[in-house]
Amino acid sequence: MSLGQISTGPALNSLAFYQQKLTQASNQASSGNRITNASIDPSGLAIYNALESQAQGADTANQNISQASDAINVAQGATSGIQDALGQLQNLAIEAGNGFNSASDNAALQTQANALVQQINTDAGTVNFNGTALLTGQNSGTTPATAASATTTSNDLVNSGGNVVTTATASAATTSGTIGVTIANTGAGAVANVTFTDSTTQQVTNVGQFAAGSTVNVNGTSVTLGQFTTSDTNSTATVQTQAATAGSVNSTIGVQTGATQGQQTAVTIPDATTAGLGITNIDFSTPQNATNSLGQINAAISKLGAGQAQLGAQTASLENAFNNNNISSVNLTASASDIGDTNEPSVATELNSLKIQQQISIQTINNANVTNGYLNRFFSVSV
Repeated sequence: MSLGQISTGPALNSLAFYQQKLTQASNQASSGNRITNASIDPSGLAIYNALESQAQGADTANQNISQASDAINVAQGATSGIQDALGQLQNLAIEAGNGFNSASDNAALQTQANALVQQINTDAGTVNFNGTALLTGQNSGTTPATAASATTTSNDLVNSGGNVVTTATASAATTSGTIGVTIANTGAGAVANVTFTDSTTQQVTNVGQFAAGSTVNVNGTSVTLGQFTTSDTNSTATVQTQAATAGSVNSTIGVQTGATQGQQTAVTIPDATTAGLGITNIDFSTPQNATNSLGQINAAISKLGAGQAQLGAQTASLENAFNNNNISSVNLTASASDIGDTNEPSVATELNSLKIQQQISIQTINNANVTNGYLNRFFSVSV
């Protein structure tokens, strides 16, 4: 005779299965994670982790971008102060270019200029971000070589047509300075008195007197004079010359602006020292020297303005990288969420279903116990 009227084996297996699934679903519901362990979805977990890692990398890169932007803002603030100092130097140079000034007047102007030059060097030398010098030129990157230039900054008309200076052409031998041309009446006719003020030494050289239409070589720069006459007496022209430069190669500041290898941005900061701006030797002792210094100062203003524009362009570039990282992070996080997050409504439905299945299994076992006795859950006895 068999005592095992109702078999409990399948019910026990079902109970164990539903209990395991119920535990898994409960963990998913409480944690909000669909993949609570690797066995649930091994490949999905790998993809989820990769996406999360990329999103976190983009967020970390944005921290770098924020710091780099802050450094550039500090540099821009300092260049604004230097720009103001250059503006004051420009005004002083204009004031010094007045032949009615006394020697003491020019000496006072020179004292003010020297103080401003020192201030520029102090500002450029001390401004830093987290210990990194910003405006000393050490992180200015590659500066290309430049050819010599000759720019006619003022040029009076002459009565016969044209100007005091027809052309001014630089060469490789051109030195930096100011060429001054003044028409004079010698009594025997009109001549052009030509001078050259050297920017390095501030020495003024009388090049000579030349007839109309002449071509004069002034420290490597070829100047062709116009067809002036005695009626053009006291007419003038000024030519600012700049020697060729060899260029330089300095460091840049590398910033990791993305989550992947190679997403580096090189940040360059301009040289705002007086040496970098070309105004190390400002001289207001004579009108000629003041005119030459004014040319140097104007060139420095233009150079610093270009540096400020470069800083602004880099800020815009960093902002674009920041926004791209934000978009990438949001999209990557959303993709990871689709893979790894729990579908709460679905899990809630599953939990209810599993609880019902669990209760059915328990009731089946309970019925077997009533019919066959407690021990028949574990074994059957035959007579």
